[in-house]
Amino acid sequence: MSDSTSINHSSHADQALRLRSPVAIVIVLFTVSYPANDFYGAESDTDIGFGVFLIYVAIALTTAIVVFAVVMPWAIRRQWIGVVALTLSLVGFLLAPGFWTGVPPAVAAGGALLGWAGVDAAKGRRLSQAALVIGVLGVIANAYSYADVFV
Repeated sequence: MSDSTSINHSSHADQALRLRSPVAIVIVLFTVSYPANDFYGAESDTDIGFGVFLIYVAIALTTAIVVFAVVMPWAIRRQWIGVVALTLSLVGFLLAPGFWTGVPPAVAAGGALLGWAGVDAAKGRRLSQAALVIGVLGVIANAYSYADVFV
């Protein structure tokens, strides 16, 4: 079979597809909460104005849409789901200190969810398992980086 051949949907893949929207919403809210705290909750003037806040929101939304609405459904239909999941998870984990950019949380969570979708795939099972673990660690690292700023 070629790389673009569809795979059979497993129960994990079906669950991952159903969880896309709730996970994406939580990740966007988490990501946007950082600039919201800086803009709305600041006791003194900050460098974030309303326009910059809207840019953060746009980046968070765009990243979530690309990861959860485009990449994820596309990758689930491929035999090399583990490679895509691991790539997303690694990028999300390694960029966690830059969580405030709006990209790493969605990428890490998308990698974890995509890893979950592929844990029982015929090909790439080990890569998917690694992606699941690294993606979850990436989400935790993003949350830790966030907490480190505000604590």
